[in-house]
Amino acid sequence: MTTFLDLCETRSYTKTAERLHLTQPAVSQHIRHLEESFGCKLFAYAAKTLSLTQKGERLREFAQSMRAGSDKMLRILRSPENGRPFLTMGATLTIGEYVAPPILSAYLAERPQTDLCMYVNNTETLLKKLSRGEIDMALIEGTFQKSDYAWQLFSREEFLPVCAPDSPYAAGNFTLDDLTRSRIIVREKGSGTRQVLETLLSEHDLSLKDFAGMAEIGNFSAIKRLVADGIGVTFVYREVVRQELCEGTLVPVRLEQVETSRDFHFVYLKHSAFEEEVLQVYDFFKSRRSESQKRLVQCSACSSTRKDG
Repeated sequence: MTTFLDLCETRSYTKTAERLHLTQPAVSQHIRHLEESFGCKLFAYAAKTLSLTQKGERLREFAQSMRAGSDKMLRILRSPENGRPFLTMGATLTIGEYVAPPILSAYLAERPQTDLCMYVNNTETLLKKLSRGEIDMALIEGTFQKSDYAWQLFSREEFLPVCAPDSPYAAGNFTLDDLTRSRIIVREKGSGTRQVLETLLSEHDLSLKDFAGMAEIGNFSAIKRLVADGIGVTFVYREVVRQELCEGTLVPVRLEQVETSRDFHFVYLKHSAFEEEVLQVYDFFKSRRSESQKRLVQCSACSSTRKDG
């Protein structure tokens, strides 16, 4: 099964043999043994490309869950009797830095005996960790192959362009085409925020190359500083710039005829033996986020009233 899962990832008998320190005939023998045991083909070649068959894809789903469940069970059984519960999860940078902390604080306050490990990384890396069983669940922004995972909608978040208060975009209504006259400041490739922006632009027949210039920064604090200094514009979730919007160091750009709200997802493996436990965590996180969003809407309404007054 380990050989099978590695081959699913590499799609190369040679690379799998190298990674697992096996000979290539041994890899072929492992796969042939599985196909004989299950009575079906798991892989097929088309145009010199190795791909999973439909039944191979089903086996991959079960095998991933089996491996993840086995690793988790091993941790549980190796822990002392009456050991502390242990939660491993991942979150993309926006969620891990700006959305998850107050929820985690409430979760751990209600469960003082629980230990927690949360990895903060980009969507691509977290999904790999999830597939390998290194984390139990992930809170992610950005797109992913939904058919490969079990998932639940976590929240719907406002994704908006922001600029400096003295920017020509600070007042009035604009189109996405108007914004291309500015420099765009973006996160690094692989980040959920950048994926969302690129998807949004493509929906309007635009790309990052259409902007007058581009700066790629892997840190939100640096991005916000550059925008506040008038270097360019950026697109972020409202939660990321909530404080700056309240203080007036950044202002939202009003876009015409553009739907910018995007979904955050709670993702876990299909057929997980611990699905009930995972969904309990999801229910807690979702309810807390919903409460926080209600307070944010009320705060935004009050801020708007003060500004208009």
